Amino acid sequence: MLRSTNGATQLPHRLVPLSGLDATFLYLEAAGTPMHVGSLLRLERPRGRRDFRRSLIAHLAERLPRAAALRRTLEPAPLDIGHPLWREGSEIDLEQHVIERRVRAPGGDKQLFDLVAALHAEPLPRERPLWQFCVIDGLADGSLALHTKIHHALLDGQGGVALAQALLDLAPRGAPTRARARIATEHDDRLRRRDVATVAARSTINAFARLIQAIPAGVKMAREAVGNAREIATNLRDSVLVAPRTPFNGQVGPHRSYATASLPMADVKALAQRAGASLNDVVLACCAGALRKLLAKRGELPDQPLVAAMPVSLRSAGDGTSNNQVSMTQCPLPTHIADARERLAAIRAATAQIKQRVATFRELIPQDFPGFAAPVWASGLSRLWARGRVAERLPPLGNLVISNVPGPPVPLYIAGARIVHNHPVSIVTHGLGLNVTVNGYAEWLEFGVLACRDALPDARPLARGIERAFNELSRRIDA
Repeated sequence: MLRSTNGATQLPHRLVPLSGLDATFLYLEAAGTPMHVGSLLRLERPRGRRDFRRSLIAHLAERLPRAAALRRTLEPAPLDIGHPLWREGSEIDLEQHVIERRVRAPGGDKQLFDLVAALHAEPLPRERPLWQFCVIDGLADGSLALHTKIHHALLDGQGGVALAQALLDLAPRGAPTRARARIATEHDDRLRRRDVATVAARSTINAFARLIQAIPAGVKMAREAVGNAREIATNLRDSVLVAPRTPFNGQVGPHRSYATASLPMADVKALAQRAGASLNDVVLACCAGALRKLLAKRGELPDQPLVAAMPVSLRSAGDGTSNNQVSMTQCPLPTHIADARERLAAIRAATAQIKQRVATFRELIPQDFPGFAAPVWASGLSRLWARGRVAERLPPLGNLVISNVPGPPVPLYIAGARIVHNHPVSIVTHGLGLNVTVNGYAEWLEFGVLACRDALPDARPLARGIERAFNELSRRIDA
């Protein structure tokens, strides 16, 4: 039950253990590798609202009771005995979470992308809820932009869709009458350390219990594997790919480059239907075509196909919980094939095999692991990986990340402003210095290209290359 005192919304608090997968995004975070995801929203400036930041703060104050992910702060387990916990119902000062910046003159796409790249490279402070919205003004066309970022430990792509449903509207609304910048807790006293220790210990014990319960199934699988050892070995060999080394497979620096692309959704769907392919197949083909042209122009195109690391959602239908339920698979990108139609055919064959593999092993993919002393050993391993530049010493298992997240098919509004475009902004890390994330929005298929600036100083040619690759593929399919 929510209460209101002195203009502040009162939210109940509780402790929520992080899963092993959620906590991993905290352990992987280090200097130069922030682990947050986000978006770049291009907004139509709402009439009659001179201070959009103030309108946005009031809007968020109204919606926070429905957005659990935005009300969580980290609570370390005592002595790091297990994974950290989320403390829900923490006091939130929206003045700190909603900031404002202006792009440099002349206020074009380049200046906007440079600002977004700089904002996204900044880590989120862990002493408060792990998210930030930045209103961007000064654009030459008079419009507004909004950069959002939220830590990946809080949610995955599908969880982000659920969060958007709480924050966004199907039609413009009047401005809230009160801009309450501070969201307070029901109780101002801090949670007792005993409570934190109890929940952390229980979470660790439960994780071990789940592992023990899984032993019979593992034994059964092992017995089956004995009789099918040759087939298992063959499948394992064929399913694990070694990627050629590219400039994207080095150590990630602290700076980023960013750019966007947009394709008409109706045209993409129509092309996929004509080609007998899925929409995701077309996305992969466009990325492969753009990468082939870019690397060839730089004299860095490998003879063998690139490999994309692709997140795979393990979330059940209708599950809108704010956590991570995702794994990763590999997909070959036929960048060695010159013909666009042949590239698409090769991708169709590859994704069919991937779907079969994921369906077979879906229940065996771990989403959690016991957190005993994990903040110490997991963070230590992450630091050693970075300092030892291990990603540059081992054969790469992928050249880039390509992620495709479904999105709303209708236009949406935030704080009364119509969202014209909704481009994703994601993560790069050591060994994977390029990320192309895609989502559907209204009549558009929206691409967000994020790269380590050392590997790709300007992401705009790759983004434009994706649009050109789609046009090339359309001509070849219709030829």
